[in-house]
Amino acid sequence: MFEGVHDRLGNVSAYLDRIGMQTAPAPTRDALDRLIYAHLTHVPYENLTYSVEKQCPDLTTKALFDKIVVRKRGGYCFELNGLFFSLLQALGYDVYPVACRMWLGLGQLPVGHRASIVTIEGEKYFADVGASGMAGLHAVPYHGKNEEGVFIRPQGHELGVYREKDGEETLLISYIDSYFDPVDFVPLNYYCAVGPAARDRPDPIVSMTTDDGACSLEGYVLRIHSAGSVRETVLNDDAAFRGALKHYFGIVLPADAVFR
Repeated sequence: MFEGVHDRLGNVSAYLDRIGMQTAPAPTRDALDRLIYAHLTHVPYENLTYSVEKQCPDLTTKALFDKIVVRKRGGYCFELNGLFFSLLQALGYDVYPVACRMWLGLGQLPVGHRASIVTIEGEKYFADVGASGMAGLHAVPYHGKNEEGVFIRPQGHELGVYREKDGEETLLISYIDSYFDPVDFVPLNYYCAVGPAARDRPDPIVSMTTDDGACSLEGYVLRIHSAGSVRETVLNDDAAFRGALKHYFGIVLPADAVFR
């Protein structure tokens, strides 16, 4: 019934082209960092499948490839990190998925996030392209910090992903470092997309990293972060909403999608 979530990625070159990479890199730490950065700057985080289209995302490899690569949409963590995991596999990385919980001052939430653990030359790295760059724009090493000051250390019986900034440490994500089968994300996806968790955040959320900041759309407010400043625009009608989706995120939704 759920075999499609284990399917291998077929067209690697099309996926690489989607994220702006011309050739398949060898499975190195530098290449992993480049893949993560390319993904974050080309593929948006978006919850429109369930917030606007009122559908539960399909986590099969075929469906994710069609949505993200062919139709040039984005997705949320189970989709983005699911397909990215397939790409890393296809490129020869030693990688397995992990189930995570988000923190950011919200207290202990149920497990509701997906990421990947990659082993390169005996060293482990946390890789996440499904949370708008929350864990930074590069892989997080198990020893030391990435370029954004993000690091890993024990958090109770889990491992915690922390960010250090201005002398303060913030717990972002935690997880148990063990293989989590892709099929087990299916019920979590259902819970988050159309179950009780979805009712707590029904508004559209779209975001994407840019070379000098980020673009985000929360509800009907568009924010452009650039060079340390923020420009905010309220989108007053559906035409403005669709225009912002296409211009800033490359997203075109079906004509019958209802935003409000």
